[in-house]
Parts: sequence; structure tokens; C-alpha cells
Amino acid sequence: MAGLSDRFVPDAAFDVYWLTSKARLDAELARWIPEFFRDFSPAQIDTIHIILADGKRIRGGLVCLVNDALAGRTEDAIPRAVAIECIQAASLVHDDYVDGDTCRRDRAATWTLEGARKAVLLGDVVFAVAIGKMMELSRDDGLTVVQAIATMARGAYQEIMNPVDATSARAGGPLRPGLYERIIHLKTGALFGAAAKLGALAAAASPAVTTLAFEWGARLGEAYQIADDLEEVQLLEAHPAALPAALPRLAPLCLHFSGEMNFDAALLSAGSGTDFREWFSRARPVLETRMREQIAARLDLAERTAADFPDPVDARRLHSAARAIVRMNGASAAR
Repeated sequence: MAGLSDRFVPDAAFDVYWLTSKARLDAELARWIPEFFRDFSPAQIDTIHIILADGKRIRGGLVCLVNDALAGRTEDAIPRAVAIECIQAASLVHDDYVDGDTCRRDRAATWTLEGARKAVLLGDVVFAVAIGKMMELSRDDGLTVVQAIATMARGAYQEIMNPVDATSARAGGPLRPGLYERIIHLKTGALFGAAAKLGALAAAASPAVTTLAFEWGARLGEAYQIADDLEEVQLLEAHPAALPAALPRLAPLCLHFSGEMNFDAALLSAGSGTDFREWFSRARPVLETRMREQIAARLDLAERTAADFPDPVDARRLHSAARAIVRMNGASAAR
């Protein structure tokens, strides 16, 4: 099979490249899932296909992109891309249940169809299968996905999801200023980093290069998550009635980006969203500006990391990809 770089054109044509790559990954997933889950019944395999359907394939695409940039063979990247997409899908199954979200990609969330117990167990099984398949490839591949899954779970565990969590955080003192940065690294940066590292492992890169690949992917993932959060901030501006329910989840973000706007953690347990709505209305332009600045800063860090890759890697290729991937998360991030 031809390498993905055969179709890579930076900047303006990246969307076409990515759509082509996504179509390829979709086809490979359809082919590999029965192989990954060969002990499952046909009905259970259908469920796996459903939870993997319609994803953006960003993490799997990163595996292939980095592998190709390092002159690796595409056939070595594909099973790793499948594994990272399985891990992403399983994490969303868990997230939907924990968050109480009833829809995912315009379909009913898995836990609403399978029940909470079966949905959680399904996510666990998918994690375990992905780990096992990567261990079959190499110890380093297995450790990469194990660490990614554990890191994502740590990030999810630290999130403030409801008033009870908020009260506990306040009882232990003010919200920690670094909490937002830790969460975006643990929940998103680490999996992007793992995807890029798997691409380097597929290309049989040196330990130094696999480390660089992880760092490049992690900075990209952090930028992507800030862009995603920025989009939520903008949506909430148009739907102020949703602000009180979103307050616990937004607390680390508001604390991190508001600075002199004096976000008070006491608002989390005030019992009324009126004060927060007023504060958010005043602070939103500041939040948006600083979030865009941090997106740009993370992308600059990714660019500097890409520049450290050894020849003959074209660092501009990775740099162009990083900016285009973040742009895919909404025009708000690019303004």
C-alpha cells in the first residue's frame, strides 16, 4: 500500500488529505475489528462497529501521519491506528455514562441502549483487547496504550462534575490554579501523544524520536482540547440558561483563564447561577482571548518539537498537520 504521504499536501489541501485518510481508516477499521474481537459474537461485533462509527479518526490519523513522516510502512501503522481508535471509542462509552449524556454523534449513547453495567463492561473489554493486541506487537506498544488509558482515567477522575465535587474542592481550599492544564494533558494530550508515539514505533524509530513524537502529539492534543472548550464557551454565550449546570465543569477553565477577573470558587456552591451568569458575561471576552493565545502557544511548542525531529523528516509537514487538525475543531480556534 502506498504511504499516506503520497497524498499529503500541506495547508490548503489538508482537508482533502484528511478526508481521504479518514475514508481509508474507516475501511481498515471495518476490516480489522472482526480480527481484533474474534471471540465476540456477530451481534457484539456489530456493537463495536457502532461505537466506532462516524468518528473523526484524528488519533488513528496521527498514528499513520507520524509513521509516514518517518518513512514507515503503512501496514505497520494500521493495527496501531485501529487500537488507538478503539481506546478513544471505549473512553467515550465510559464518559457518556458518567456524564449522563444520552446522545453521541446523533445516536443514542451506548449506555442508554445496553444499560449502564454492560456499557461500562464493554468499554473495559475494548480497552483490554487493545492492550492485548499492542502487547502482541511489542512491549513498547503495549506500555504506550496502558499508560494512555491510565492517564486518561486519572484526568477524568480529577474533573469537577457536580456540586458535590465542587463543595469538596472548596472544602480543601481554593481550586488549584494548575488543575485545568493537568486535566487537558491527562484527558486529551496524553492520548494524542500516545497516537503519535505509536506512529513512531510503527516506523521502528529510536527511543529519542518516539519521545519527540509523544511530545509533539501531546502539545497538539492540548491545543485541540482548548479549542474544544473554547467552542463550548461560545455556545454557552448563546444559551445562558445552561450556564449553572455547566459551572462545575467550567470551574477549572474559568480559574485558569480569568486572571484578574476574580473568579471565586465559592460561586460553585452558592446555590444560584445568577452571580455566575453575570460574571461569565463580563469575563467571556477575556476567556476567549486567552484561550486563543494558549492554543497558539501549544501549537508553537509542537512546531519547535517537530523541528527537533532528525532528517529526513519534514517538520513543516507535522506543523501544517497540527494547525489544520486544531482548525477542524471549529472556526473559533482559528480566529
